[in-house]
Amino acid sequence: MNRTENISNNSARLTIALCGNPNSGKTTLFNVLTGSNQKVGNWPGVTVEQKTGFYKQDKGVAIVDTPGIYSLSPFTVDEQVAHDYLFGGKPDLIINIVDSTNLERNLFLTTQLAELDIPMVVALNMLDEAEQKGIHINTDKLQRRLGCAFFSISAAKNIGVDGLMKYCITQKPAQRIPLRYLARTESTLNAMMSTLNVPNKRWTAIKILERDKNFIKSVKTDISKAQSIADEYFRQNPSLSSTDIAEQRYAQIEKIVSDCRTLAVRNVKENARRITDKIDKIVLNKWLAFPIFALIMTIVFYVSVGGLGEWLSGLISERLTPFLQQTVSGWLKSANAPWLSSLVVDGIMAGVLSVASFVPQIMLLFGFIAILEASGYMSRIAFITDRLLNKIGLGGKSFVSMILGCGCTVPAIMATRTIKNIDERNATITLTPFMPCSAKMAIISFFTAKLLGGNAIVAVSFYFVSIVAVILGGLILKVLHRKKNSANDTFLMELPVYRMPAPLNIIKQMWERGKAFLIKAGTVIFTASVLLWLLQSFDWQLHMVDADRSMLASIGKTIAPLFIPLGFGHWQFAVATLTGIAAKETVVTTLEILISEGMLASYVSPLGAYCFVIYNLLTIPCVASISASFTEQGNAGNGLLSMVFQLSIAYAVTLVLYQAGSLAVKHTAIFIITGCCMAIVLVLCLSVRYLAKHKGCNYNCSHCPHRAECAKK
Repeated sequence: MNRTENISNNSARLTIALCGNPNSGKTTLFNVLTGSNQKVGNWPGVTVEQKTGFYKQDKGVAIVDTPGIYSLSPFTVDEQVAHDYLFGGKPDLIINIVDSTNLERNLFLTTQLAELDIPMVVALNMLDEAEQKGIHINTDKLQRRLGCAFFSISAAKNIGVDGLMKYCITQKPAQRIPLRYLARTESTLNAMMSTLNVPNKRWTAIKILERDKNFIKSVKTDISKAQSIADEYFRQNPSLSSTDIAEQRYAQIEKIVSDCRTLAVRNVKENARRITDKIDKIVLNKWLAFPIFALIMTIVFYVSVGGLGEWLSGLISERLTPFLQQTVSGWLKSANAPWLSSLVVDGIMAGVLSVASFVPQIMLLFGFIAILEASGYMSRIAFITDRLLNKIGLGGKSFVSMILGCGCTVPAIMATRTIKNIDERNATITLTPFMPCSAKMAIISFFTAKLLGGNAIVAVSFYFVSIVAVILGGLILKVLHRKKNSANDTFLMELPVYRMPAPLNIIKQMWERGKAFLIKAGTVIFTASVLLWLLQSFDWQLHMVDADRSMLASIGKTIAPLFIPLGFGHWQFAVATLTGIAAKETVVTTLEILISEGMLASYVSPLGAYCFVIYNLLTIPCVASISASFTEQGNAGNGLLSMVFQLSIAYAVTLVLYQAGSLAVKHTAIFIITGCCMAIVLVLCLSVRYLAKHKGCNYNCSHCPHRAECAKK
């Protein structure tokens, strides 16, 4: 149990657990109730750990947001988290959030929760969408069939939420009515329950009858008599299997939905789905999907890194920063202490404000990503990338983690807990830091603006180089792990209908990202700026010297030769790569402190600057991410191997890019000829492979993927 749980259970008079399927609006309701700004997404795995907050209108009520689950039979780590909390944390009340537009699927979990010894209230969410589709749900009938209270709400629009919470706080929830199974099943369950001395007797009996081995192992008391009754049940009914209970449950749910839901005879009810289907025919087309994704990301980067984002950042870096530095410098003149002026103006202010100037770009970028997530488009990207990622030993859930990595690598690494396959999980943890997080976006923005002409195409190219590095790294790891066996991890995802993102949620996420970045600038970057100023102002005898003779210079000059083949051999850049391990934003801080304004171009060429950014995108991440990697992989050995792998890929990719780029600039003809030769060799290799695979084909070979077409010939 984490710290937030302890706080809620010790200080709250009422603890409410939010439970529901992925995409049912659970986290959105949590945000409305607590005033928190938790991440809202359209795929399973966003809420990996339970989150706790307090009801904003009554601080004595704790709200626990559990991961999205489809049933109480856990198959993934996030489902296990929700299962363990319900059985171990023992909340006072469950609010089961149900998607009103998909009752059949959602009520499967509802009927399972009704069999626990925990009071429950059901919130029929997405009321507005149900009405648009012409769906009418008779809550009175549902309440009579299942016993618990039902409330129609729209969490996204804050409709009906106050009434739901007033009932939960002031009323005693009604007694639930568990589903009644076939007579033979009910008599067996009753016989089993009479032998059990555990909480949730009916649920325990059901799990024994379902032969749930993991659940049976977790029961602490003697259940041998109940198991004997279950064995006898199957001996008397040899045609039945462990799925019999689930089949009966679905049959009951079908009857309940048929009785309690009516569909208006009008075109509106399918309008959203028809629009979604029409859009999906384009964005999920096998030829158009990736070009459309590339175009969308280019537009996103153009507006956020170039265009509007660049203009807003320029206001801070070119107008506000010089004004503040001149003002503070004037104040400090009276102190007659040049070292103090240098520390404050050239150290702290130069470092902190250089990073803070990128806040508008970062807020815009993550505002766009939030829109793509909330609209449902990111779910489609995870879907279409699943097959591609399978070829490199990853899967759709790996892509989910990598998209989260565009915000921060730490929660992205933690989100890999939803991946069952051990090799796939460790590979995802190793490769996710290749994605450009918000801190790395500061590096991209800095060099794009300073040396690369503010070109949005150049900015978005960093994103796609990261993807290429993921593919390359995945192929290498797949070869290294090819002899290992672990459980397959099937990626199942429901594609939601396209929705209009809620502006308030988008603004909240933009604000949270910008606030987190500013907090880091005011703490980590402040500390780093002071330390860097001290190291670049004094030598090892603690004499104040020029930067070229400082402690920092001696450290940088020692390792700088390693980076000469990569295009950035000056010691200032070598030092920046080291300080980036503390926090990637300090790469920009370091260069702003060590290199005078306007002199950056004399230290590195545009190609060298491009390669410097690539190296910092792919090399080992910040300390917090390294710690998360070690924790999630379970041992120090795997964590160290990940770091070595990341360093190797970063160095190799950057080396190839710089040397190839230098060859293209200095010897264009040779570069073109070499490229053409490599393309010809690739085509020949693929042709030979194809011919070898189809050698002696009699149009009926089992391995030929075109067997049906060949047979027609």
